[in-house]
Amino acid sequence: MKVGYIVNPVAGKKQVVECINQMKKAALDRGFEAAVYITEGFGDATGKGQRAVDEGCDVVAAVGGDGTVSELVNGILGSGAVMGIIPTGSGNDFARTLGIPSNFDEALGCILNGNIRSIDIGVVNDRYFVNVASVGFDARVAMETNKIKKRVSGPLAYVLGVFKTLAEYKPFDIELEAETETIRKQATLVALANGEYYGGGMKIAPGAVPDDGLLEVYVVDGMSRLKILRLFPLIYSGRHTGRPEVRSFKAKSVNIRCQNGYINSDGEVIGQCPASFGIMPAALDVIVP
Repeated sequence: MKVGYIVNPVAGKKQVVECINQMKKAALDRGFEAAVYITEGFGDATGKGQRAVDEGCDVVAAVGGDGTVSELVNGILGSGAVMGIIPTGSGNDFARTLGIPSNFDEALGCILNGNIRSIDIGVVNDRYFVNVASVGFDARVAMETNKIKKRVSGPLAYVLGVFKTLAEYKPFDIELEAETETIRKQATLVALANGEYYGGGMKIAPGAVPDDGLLEVYVVDGMSRLKILRLFPLIYSGRHTGRPEVRSFKAKSVNIRCQNGYINSDGEVIGQCPASFGIMPAALDVIVP
């Protein structure tokens, strides 16, 4: 077996490049081949993942945060390669959903000794997402957070992004169509989840299961800034789902139309509405504990 490590050298606070020899040795000690590919900027994990597959890697591991994981999925999906995750980013939300250890040594051991789980992959327009995609408020937050991350790391960047977005917030009109749901209303956001967490530990979708063949859809009514501030802390524990302003259901496909609505895919803004969302059941094998 050959393991390819896709390393984001600037993810989180850990100097992960200092651990490259450790990653190689851990694989070699088990009789595996190992290769390391260091990303050079935004989007490069996709190309590096494709290269790892082309060079014979059976397991391709994302060594970084949620952005690295998402980019890697877009590079290796359909190749037959198994994905691993060593979470070294600031959020590591999808690793949290899968129960992958946050400790570097334990996660490395999981790559080489773990079990295989087939997970679903979401699709928004022509892009794959592994964790959460959304339209509306969250997409604006993602835009602001990515700017703030240049100066502030960790979950605090997301919180600051929320408050920056809130200053310019306006609810928007949506038309949403799913297999069993048609919704036309003013909304704050629509989130479509394959994983439970985003934003560095916020439990946005406590009902999401990454291998049930369905998206967990949350529609949040248009509301005042004050109400958003009251709702926001509840997301960390998942208690927002009990609020009357929040509606949830499961779906295999969702189409959304709205004016000037930006689309967020795993923390990156990829365009504007209209947006078509779907799910690919058991599309990728991932190593888990």
